[in-house]
Parts: sequence; C-alpha cells; structure tokens
Amino acid sequence: MAIKSRSKLDSITTPVGIAKYPWVNTPSTKFVEGGEYSCSLVLTKEEGEVIVKQLKPIFEEAILEKSEELGKKAKSYELPIQLEGDSYILKAKLKPVNGISKKTGSTYTRSIGLFDSKGNPWDKETIVRGGSKVRLNVRPKTWYTSLLGVGLSLDLLAVQVIELSEGEFTEQAADSFGFTAVEGGYVNGGETLDQALDAEEEEDTLTADF
Repeated sequence: MAIKSRSKLDSITTPVGIAKYPWVNTPSTKFVEGGEYSCSLVLTKEEGEVIVKQLKPIFEEAILEKSEELGKKAKSYELPIQLEGDSYILKAKLKPVNGISKKTGSTYTRSIGLFDSKGNPWDKETIVRGGSKVRLNVRPKTWYTSLLGVGLSLDLLAVQVIELSEGEFTEQAADSFGFTAVEGGYVNGGETLDQALDAEEEEDTLTADF
C-alpha cells in the first residue's frame, strides 16, 4: 500500500554504472506473474552515497507520517540501494500494467523507455546484457505493509545504454561480485572467470523467452 502523500515523487537520473541482471528489453516472468522489468546498477561508493542522501529524507518523512498514523514508531524496510563491499548496488523494477488513457480512452501497457547514448529510441531486438554501462531514470515510491513496515522502492522508468556489453562481464562488473582472479587456482573447463560467469548468463537468457 503506497503512502498517499508521497506516492508521486520526482524522478532521479543515476550516474553511469554497470548493469547487473538487466531485464529491460522484455519483462521477466520467472518470479512475477505478468512479468517485471528490472535492473540492478553497480555504482561507486561516492556515487551511491549521493543517491542515498536523496532518498533518506523521503524515507524518513514516510516513516514519520506512518508513525503518527499508527500512534507508535513504525518499523521500516531497507532502502533499495545498499553498500556491498566498495560499491553500492541500486535495484529498480517496474511491473507492466494495462490501463486506459483518460485523454483518449484507448488502452495502453506501461513499459520502460529504452534509449541509446544519443537519446535515440533503442532497437529492442538488441539485448542489453549484464556488464553494459547504463544509467537509469527511477522514481521513488513509498509504501507500507504490516509485515515489512514502511518501505521505499524505485520504479524503473527508463534506461540509457552508454556502452553495450556483448554478454561478457567486464573486469569492473566481476569485481562487483567480490571475485578477483587467483593465480594457480582451479579453472573450470579451461575457462576464465569472465567466461564462466558469461556462460551462466547465456544459459539464463536462453530459457527466458526473449
């Protein structure tokens, strides 16, 4: 349930980061009935802290509002951007929703905007894979449930692809998992770490009904 006074907020455009598990061409139906667009973004510690500072006042106001309504301190859920090692991981998602336009009366399906580095519409047949350099446009949305308390999520409104990865994790993306190469260690089938991770991603993609 959205908190009414904070249900419509200004959007935020992130710095350029590394896409992690992007589902931006089509919505994934693996875990959500009806599908869901999503993308996690790996940011530097400095970049992530800027976004946290933008979100905290919104979150704190929502907690205060709900606490006043309940007559007690409302519990809260974690923000959708968390520090993992030396990087921040931001998570954004959007469920496609069918609706009817108030202006035209025609039906529509809510989806995300997808653009190239020049701001041109993206060819959606070109898959945006993990390791691509992207920036996101997201809108904060506060909500409340009795189980989790007050929460804040980020609706994924648009993605701008700055540098497309051909399905291979870059060194920076691999570092975001906390993995680095260890000399003399076991190499799976003669593959490098990037190749092994890439094979996992390719397997997921082939079963995702793109």
